[in-house]
Amino acid sequence: MKGYTRVLLRVDLTTGKITKESIPEEYLKDYIGGSGLATRYLYDEIPSDADPLGPDNKICISVGPLNGGAYPTSGRFNLSCLSPLTGIWLDASSSGKLAYHLKKAGYDAIIMEGVSKEPVYLSIYNGEVELRDASKIWGMKIAPAMEAVFAQCGNNRASISMIGPAGEHLLPMANVMNNKRRTVGRGGAGAVMGSKKLKAIVVYGDRDFEVAEPEEWKAIIKESIKKLQAHPATGQGLPAYGTSVVLARQHESGDVPAKNWQIGDWDGYMKISGPAMAQTILVKHPNPCHACPIHCARHVEIKEGEYKMAGEGPEYETLASFGSMCLNDDLESIVAANVLCNEYGMDTISVGSAIAFAMEAYEKGIITAEDTEGIDLTWGNEKAILAMIEKIGNREGLGDVLGQGVRKAAQQLGKGAEEFSVHVKGMELPYHDPRAFFETGVTYATSPRGACHLHGHIGSWHAQPIPEGGLMAAIPPHETRGKGKMTKLVQDISTVVNSAVVCQFTNFALSVTHMGEALTAATGEPWDGKKVLEAGERIFNLQRAFNNRRGITSADDNLPGRVLASVKGGPVEGKIPDMGTMLNEYYIERGWETDGRPSRKKLQELGLDFVIGDLYQD
Repeated sequence: MKGYTRVLLRVDLTTGKITKESIPEEYLKDYIGGSGLATRYLYDEIPSDADPLGPDNKICISVGPLNGGAYPTSGRFNLSCLSPLTGIWLDASSSGKLAYHLKKAGYDAIIMEGVSKEPVYLSIYNGEVELRDASKIWGMKIAPAMEAVFAQCGNNRASISMIGPAGEHLLPMANVMNNKRRTVGRGGAGAVMGSKKLKAIVVYGDRDFEVAEPEEWKAIIKESIKKLQAHPATGQGLPAYGTSVVLARQHESGDVPAKNWQIGDWDGYMKISGPAMAQTILVKHPNPCHACPIHCARHVEIKEGEYKMAGEGPEYETLASFGSMCLNDDLESIVAANVLCNEYGMDTISVGSAIAFAMEAYEKGIITAEDTEGIDLTWGNEKAILAMIEKIGNREGLGDVLGQGVRKAAQQLGKGAEEFSVHVKGMELPYHDPRAFFETGVTYATSPRGACHLHGHIGSWHAQPIPEGGLMAAIPPHETRGKGKMTKLVQDISTVVNSAVVCQFTNFALSVTHMGEALTAATGEPWDGKKVLEAGERIFNLQRAFNNRRGITSADDNLPGRVLASVKGGPVEGKIPDMGTMLNEYYIERGWETDGRPSRKKLQELGLDFVIGDLYQD
């Protein structure tokens, strides 16, 4: 098979031993790469009772057959492990150029296991791989630590993925920063790296790799770029305003939550939106991800004042997190919050949710000024937001409580705090409201990593068919019937995208048939739309089985009470998703038992017979 190196790099951090293994060809045929390949390895290698911050947890970084060249948005790589935030499966992807360099260095995947006695970083320079001392950069924030590593490796073209102080402190919402401004954002992968004393991974590769059909491959790349540039979302909205275009458009549908999911309308939306950013602080030279024609990244500059800076601007989720969720309409302070989280290495969605949760607890008297050490956690107080980010990043006082995530924070605070703790399986909800698009509720409830919009978010699909020639007709956002089937299909598509590994935004313009053509040209294996969807279904079901072994059942596939209650004001007031009906349809479409396990029949259909004995002992 072409398109792969078929080499896995295994790094034992306990002993320092580094080995290379051949990846079985059937793994690549059945699981593609990226998230899928990681699922196959980690299902076998992580014990079902492993501690996420213990030595039995493993980290898998993996790429797919579309990475390593010029295929649009192919700068992404996947990182998978057991999540310390949720206790279940975690996969997350990031852009930059690590995927490009890893493939060009000669590897499809890295598995890092065990625990180092001292801080180290992994250096990969083509075939030269070694663990290096990281004691001098341990404790540093992201920017200075990356500069130090670049200086040491002497190659400013290398790609670096790194944890900040939050990961070193084992914060369950710590992320992994990639080349300073991109991030493996959700679920606490940074804490897993921290638990292993692994500060960073540095990769550089310049070797060529082969695709099966070079001329067809070039033609597909050109066609993909043309389609992405022609689509209104990927050719106009995202290039003009980045992901912050959502604030300007989706708040009119009630999709953007405010005041910890309590209200459906807020007069501050447009003050922190994409157009507001474009008119005030946006610099007209975005720094795009590798091989990406969409250019949604924002480069901003605040020329004066206390928030003076120049660098990466906040994405939509960050704007909602420190903006509408906290009723803060000061755009520059949100930029400062984004920079601060990036330097500590923290997920802005979870951090912002935790602060909004704390503001409500403060308003209700559950948290007092004594608990906050004088920080005035009133709604909209941008100074309090920034001060609390510092406390969370350093695990100080109330920050240590909030940094565990809203599920554990609510359990610790008590006094009714669990009633407004908004999460699914321990992961805070991203900022798309299930009351605006009912199918979003099914996605959040059944995502393999907890509440997630990157494992099948379909709120943006309500006005158009899924791009597979009539595979699914458009369904109105507040319709119930058909949403289980729609969710299943889009989850399967998204799973393939995470395994290929490319950007979820390609789903706007490129169909699964196109994905099959790209995979065929890269690998030489015959792929069509049906086979693509089957691979996505296989991977998704194996991730479900991974979680079933961790104790997840249908009882955990639910939404928090806050988003199952009517919101005050706005276009979705009185709109409540019927989760029971939609989930029943979803389980039927998935071929799952009522307790949430994939059925024996479904596992056999997907070639997952080896899972049956783990889920069924009778």
